[in-house]
Amino acid sequence: MRNYIVILLCLLSITGYSQNNRAGSRWIIGGSFALEATFTDTSRPEIKVKYDTSKIAYPYYYTAGQSNICDSATGKLLFSTTGMLIHDTTGAIMDNGDHLVDNEVYNYNPYPEAPTTQGSLILPKGSTGQYYVFIPTLSDSAFDFYITNNGANGAVPYDRFLYNVVDMNANGGLGKVILKKKILLQGVAIHKTMMQACRHSNGVDWWLLKQGEYDTNRIYRFLVKVDTIEGPFIQEFAEPKYPSYDLTGQYAFSKDGSKFVSVQGKGEMNKLFMADFDRCTGELNNPQIINIPIDSTTYPVLDTVGHLDSINTGVCFSPNGQFIYISKRANIYQYEYQQPDSMLAWYRVQHGADTTLQKFQYYGHLVRGIDERIYIGNVGGQRLQMSVIDKPDIKGGGCQFCRKCFRLDTNLVIGMNAPPNMPDYNLGASGVVCWPLGSSEISEKSSEWEIYPNPASSIFYIKNAAGKKKALYNMIGTKLFSTYKDEIDIKKYAKGIYFIRCEGMSKNVIIE
Repeated sequence: MRNYIVILLCLLSITGYSQNNRAGSRWIIGGSFALEATFTDTSRPEIKVKYDTSKIAYPYYYTAGQSNICDSATGKLLFSTTGMLIHDTTGAIMDNGDHLVDNEVYNYNPYPEAPTTQGSLILPKGSTGQYYVFIPTLSDSAFDFYITNNGANGAVPYDRFLYNVVDMNANGGLGKVILKKKILLQGVAIHKTMMQACRHSNGVDWWLLKQGEYDTNRIYRFLVKVDTIEGPFIQEFAEPKYPSYDLTGQYAFSKDGSKFVSVQGKGEMNKLFMADFDRCTGELNNPQIINIPIDSTTYPVLDTVGHLDSINTGVCFSPNGQFIYISKRANIYQYEYQQPDSMLAWYRVQHGADTTLQKFQYYGHLVRGIDERIYIGNVGGQRLQMSVIDKPDIKGGGCQFCRKCFRLDTNLVIGMNAPPNMPDYNLGASGVVCWPLGSSEISEKSSEWEIYPNPASSIFYIKNAAGKKKALYNMIGTKLFSTYKDEIDIKKYAKGIYFIRCEGMSKNVIIE
């Protein structure tokens, strides 16, 4: 006997990829004074001082974990966040925009800011004029524990993942934080770095990914919708087991959203993780682990035995998706992942400092601008320049590493550390209908695999499907869980009708 589900699908738009969305057309960067970089065409962006510290009681710090967003139609700056507070477009702290994290960590730094890469992220709530602001952080209790225990030998994971909601319709268009410090994860150890989002295949919702516990490759996934946030959904991979050295690291998606990469750590974790990304389900598939070259730094302080350049700081796809760029403290690499010969696949773009050793600040994370250049951040930088890869779609030296070409010539004391963390706001709907359960594949009987007991209240066991992927879906087609094991723990799910899918067939199950 077969059960059939009739599904009415309305595809509102199929926009693919467009440069019409201007949400990422301005960057707020820099320490002490805030700088604004404006992308207007294919040229490198113009940089100017955005906020003058003489007009406010404290300096601005956008040095590592900051993010900002612009109006999608006009490109006008809406607001920016340091990862601990929010500034409106005038530079003032937004109404209710301070203390986005607990007091201990907020007061730890003289100027509250997220200290590491990808420490904040802004996503629009559809076209409502409201925005989510996501922040991983440390609770007061965890902060006190690690301070008391001397940082647990240097390993201090975050234990909270929060979101806030900004309403730009409020306060005369300057915005107001209307929801604050709402908890997505609590009491779960997560990395400081490694958080990014990719637009759902429907062109409206977002998939948000965040790196989980130390010594795992556990990824927490959230479906960010206009009115709600679903999740967490969890995927875990055997390697690389990212260690507690989480002061550097980065997530990145390809321009079309079809691939995902991550790097983190040093030494034994000198690996690139790459997987296919399903924009319908948010799931990572076909994982690959690639060893990253370890080279000397040409920096005498570090270029000694046991201190070769093995700390990975950033990763980014070329616009055409053919190459992956990886930054280390003193090396930049280009990797052609479809080239089977590893000797030909790797090209060292830059070896050593891009300035005098006295002024070199190490390479930080990588960001692809809407001008399709790749901008290279600095780690702890106190200078007024960043280096750039001008033509990242070209193999080898033709990619044109441009030394300190993204610059502001001024006598002001400004640290230009890192570009903001932004998803690709230009990515639109894929045109793919995402409902995973066609009527022809829903069956109660199959000689290939079986589910028992059904109904059940605690565990479903799957028979005759050893080593195959099984996935649990709810009635609206949202993937809740996937595993290669032969059992699915269902105790945390509400009573109702669900589906388990395996090998192209799906079966009704009931949680009672």
